[in-house]
Amino acid sequence: MIRILLTFLAVLIAIPATAQQQQAGIATDTDAAFQALVDACDDVDALMLRARIRLQLPRTTEVAAATAQEMLQQGFQTCADGDPEAGKALLTEALEIAEAGTSEVFEAGEVEAAEAQDTAAEETPGRPWWKFW
Repeated sequence: MIRILLTFLAVLIAIPATAQQQQAGIATDTDAAFQALVDACDDVDALMLRARIRLQLPRTTEVAAATAQEMLQQGFQTCADGDPEAGKALLTEALEIAEAGTSEVFEAGEVEAAEAQDTAAEETPGRPWWKFW
């Protein structure tokens, strides 16, 4: 009985130790990737535009996401080449494309919801809401 308790205690102590060694997320070093990005173009406005574009990418259409991602890379390459104003212009345009794609996605969802609501209203009989029996 004591051996079982000691084994259980040893396993219980070992679990948090191994859990701390495990890391969630992707295998790339995000700090190093961001530092490389800052080294290429240290303009704060460009970095903010990059963050705003990356927030829009999962919510936008596939075409807009691909275009915005490509323009994001071109904008940072332009900034790294020594022309931060042209890079910021490309990043601003990429953000506008991503936001337009996001608007398309959510407008389509609103149209579908309105159509479903109209269909439900047509199917509802003409009795008051409190008479559900």
